[in-house]
Amino acid sequence: MNAFPIMDSHIHLDPKGGPVKAVERFLDAGGTHLVIVHKPYSKGPILELSDYGTAFKTTVKMKDLACSMGAKANCVVGPYPGELPHQIEAMGPDMALELQLSAVGLALDMLDSGEVLGLGEVGRVHFPVAPEVQNLCDKVLIKAMEGASRRKAPVVLHTESITSNENLMAHLGELCDRAGLSRERAIKHYSDPKTVRSAFDMGLSASMLCRKDHLREILERGTYPLLETDFIDDPTRPDVVLPPDSVPKKVRWAIEARLLDDDGQYELMVSVPMRAYGIDTLCWS
Repeated sequence: MNAFPIMDSHIHLDPKGGPVKAVERFLDAGGTHLVIVHKPYSKGPILELSDYGTAFKTTVKMKDLACSMGAKANCVVGPYPGELPHQIEAMGPDMALELQLSAVGLALDMLDSGEVLGLGEVGRVHFPVAPEVQNLCDKVLIKAMEGASRRKAPVVLHTESITSNENLMAHLGELCDRAGLSRERAIKHYSDPKTVRSAFDMGLSASMLCRKDHLREILERGTYPLLETDFIDDPTRPDVVLPPDSVPKKVRWAIEARLLDDDGQYELMVSVPMRAYGIDTLCWS
């Protein structure tokens, strides 16, 4: 494999899982760069702002661990939208909204201090909920986008699928415009090729699950999204969503299959991260 960066744009590490083994697998396969994304570390919903602070710091510790092992890593933090319905059930919609907005503020403080690269994953609930709940999600997302816009930082988006909401990408683009966030800095994660095309049509960025069939399809079309595993580091479900060594292995496969030349690899691993995350992977350490 050529001496270009190999970045997994969306991976989770968990101190209760196997973060050391996951990073080792990534590095041993030829990976170089990681964007480590915050996730809920406890089974129940967070109900106190201080607990968000503790959880966000855990994500930073996972980033520091990866760096200590030789990876070039950074992280993003933010209140996971899937928790909001459970928070509403526990404390009511007003207090739940206030908690998530305060968590966004906390994440922005960490962005200001240089502890994190951006906000994520934030956005909308991916399972069926009342429209009122998604409206609250949008209020949280607008605050995240506004804060990121002022700092020229990226926002990693967790949302429902375009199958369940055909107007999703147009809606996300409108939220970016309302918040003043460059659409390229809004990254729709957990994408497949169809979602990538839908995001690109609206000027948004996309992070695609790095499956072989996905990669073949987008490269044959001359399309270049970010690549991710969304590995969740859950010891009860090994290698879910994709194994942590998937991106370097699939990139090697694409090179050997002559689907990816030097120009294409540069676009995937240098140009695209620069546009979406604002990072230069050639010198980022």
